[in-house]
Amino acid sequence: MIDYLKNGLFNIRSDQMDANAIHESIVSGVKLKGAPLIILFCAIIVASVGLNTNSTAVIIGAMLISPLMNPIIAMGYSLATYDGRLLRNAAINFIIQIIIALIGASIYFSLTPIHDPTSELMARTAPSFFDMLIAFFGGIAGIIGVTRKEKTNVIPGVAIATALMPPMCTVGYGIANGNLNYILPASYLFTINAFFIVLATFAVCKLLQLKQAQVVKDRFNKVIKRWIITGMILITIPATISAIYVSNTSITNKYLTNNVSSFVNAEVNSSTATTMRATIDPVKKILRLDLVGDVYTSEQIQKMAANMVDHGLEGYTLKVVQDIRTSLFNYFEKVNGAGIVESEIVIV
Repeated sequence: MIDYLKNGLFNIRSDQMDANAIHESIVSGVKLKGAPLIILFCAIIVASVGLNTNSTAVIIGAMLISPLMNPIIAMGYSLATYDGRLLRNAAINFIIQIIIALIGASIYFSLTPIHDPTSELMARTAPSFFDMLIAFFGGIAGIIGVTRKEKTNVIPGVAIATALMPPMCTVGYGIANGNLNYILPASYLFTINAFFIVLATFAVCKLLQLKQAQVVKDRFNKVIKRWIITGMILITIPATISAIYVSNTSITNKYLTNNVSSFVNAEVNSSTATTMRATIDPVKKILRLDLVGDVYTSEQIQKMAANMVDHGLEGYTLKVVQDIRTSLFNYFEKVNGAGIVESEIVIV
């Protein structure tokens, strides 16, 4: 059974290209002149526009055409095959691409009339442990795809999953606006993606036992392993802490949202009054409700506040902002006929 799984079902060498063909394919992707350089510049502009206009489709297009993946895979391959010359060329190519991307994105975001941050930009400022998993397993799929005789859509899929260009352009946005809150997290996200793609490529190339340069392997193995372990520690610890923080925050916010929804729909909304928006401040312990329709009396509001504890909102102060019946009431009554929806609950 084990032999069947190893040599049959999970055998990744059956359709593998010749070692020399793999080498030539990876080396050719490192070159940065002519068409690859123009494509890189186009990817930078496309990604920047997508981030600036909050267009997910445009950002995906930029990830598909970006050549940033090539030198990263080449670095992992060169480490596994002890090819110092290729490692140097790939690293230089990679650094040049980063510099070009930063300059191009910074210039774009300096000239664009739209300077407000979008949700796509902010999405690149919260790296976590999950990004490491995506980059590592995406890198495994990527190098396996590169070494196959028949090319599939693996590489485009990996390019989308392990986003490289958007974080770089987000750093450019931070540089253009002098905002470290975008520069540092986006740089860290890019580092996570690049490092774990290199690590995955290195591991798969070792597994495939590709042709290695004639060097003192034991000495190089020790140096490489030392650097890999050090890099994993330096990158993994902050990402893990970030993942724990994001998970706890998400769980807490979901809990508050559910409690507010339960309270508003059970105690506040009625056939003659409805909640336009619920704003909750977990730090100051304040729940503000913006209402339209009939005006509640102070006694009714106090009764509502007393019932907050039944909905998990103990310790919170209720603040009600009311408006006299307006022409908008019928609209909100139709919209909120089924009660308050999650999008109308804001946590500050």
